[in-house]
Amino acid sequence: MMKALPPIAADAEFGRRLRLWRRQSDIKQSRLGDILGVTQATVSRWEKGLQRPAPLQLDLMDQMMSRKRNFRLDQAIKRLVTHSAQRVHLIEDRSHRLLCASNPREAEWQRDSSDLIGTCLWRFATAEIANAEKSLHDLGWHEDQTDHLAFENSKRDGAPMRIVDRFILWERFFLSDGTAVRLTTGFDQPTQNI
Repeated sequence: MMKALPPIAADAEFGRRLRLWRRQSDIKQSRLGDILGVTQATVSRWEKGLQRPAPLQLDLMDQMMSRKRNFRLDQAIKRLVTHSAQRVHLIEDRSHRLLCASNPREAEWQRDSSDLIGTCLWRFATAEIANAEKSLHDLGWHEDQTDHLAFENSKRDGAPMRIVDRFILWERFFLSDGTAVRLTTGFDQPTQNI
């Protein structure tokens, strides 16, 4: 059996700061892993100084650790989405897990969103949504080079989920815990917003 190498001093210090920040912020390792696209075990190795995060992950964690958490703002955003008169929903950007949806969006889906909260909506994507998702890398979406994308979409009246949006606008921003989220707004026709 191979012995683990001793942690590099800089990694061990970073690991201590990460663990302290995560605990003070009441974020579980698995939750941080979801946000950063890694496993809980990877976050544990970072905190122990056994593994070094990739530069992009380090940058994201630095941004998260330097932000002041504002739970009231996060709740206000969710409240605005939930009570919006438009067809909107909010998802985690990388996992596509639903965070909240407006009543008009629920009417479009012909279902209460409470059974979808926390689940990945990717399985309901149209071909146009899938193509738009593929284009995000080239647009620098995850490197903060662009924060919105508008595209035309095809409607679907049947399974697996009804979609009436002819045009979709995605807008990316961050919640106070550093989670990148995507506000999805649907339109029947192009507007000035698109």
